[in-house]
Amino acid sequence: MTSVRRRKMARSSVTKNTRRVKDKQRNIKIYSNPIIEANWDHSLTLQQNYKRLGLTAKLGHIAGGQERKVVKWSETVGSAKPLKAAEETEDPTKIPEGEARIVRDDKGEVLRVIYGTMKNQDDEVTEQKSEVINALEQQAIKNASIVKERHQSDRESDWLRLLYEKFGDDYEKMKWDKLNIYQQSPGDLKRRINKWKKSNLV
Repeated sequence: MTSVRRRKMARSSVTKNTRRVKDKQRNIKIYSNPIIEANWDHSLTLQQNYKRLGLTAKLGHIAGGQERKVVKWSETVGSAKPLKAAEETEDPTKIPEGEARIVRDDKGEVLRVIYGTMKNQDDEVTEQKSEVINALEQQAIKNASIVKERHQSDRESDWLRLLYEKFGDDYEKMKWDKLNIYQQSPGDLKRRINKWKKSNLV
């Protein structure tokens, strides 16, 4: 026989909170772009998804939260010699990009600075354009070609008509009039009135 409290909880609309509710946070619905939505993998994190799609999650330097590459112990044993050789080399292709080597003489004077050109393997992967990037670029070009012309409202048309009836084409006087409450410049007034003339066949 169950207790009064248990029977009351069974009738209650409040559901029992469990850890499984946390899994719902992973099912992110993407409304921003249908291309990204179609290629999004909900089992991966945001940064992992962006990297897979060829996008950048953060434009600046990432402070942390990146996954480290799994390196075998046998690979780390033999990595000391090539690293030392890279420090002593004067070949820019063996120095990582963003770093430089300063060559000094016996007295310590700087002879030359060699800037590295060797690219990181991760950068080379991201530089290759994926199908998603190409689809996004095509979508951007298509959307950029659509230009929506701004139509003047009835209130704006009435305001421009009053200005035109009072001053004609004298935009300098229009600028100082009390009808010009938003202090539009003569050039802006001219552009607006020319548009108003075309739409009203004045």
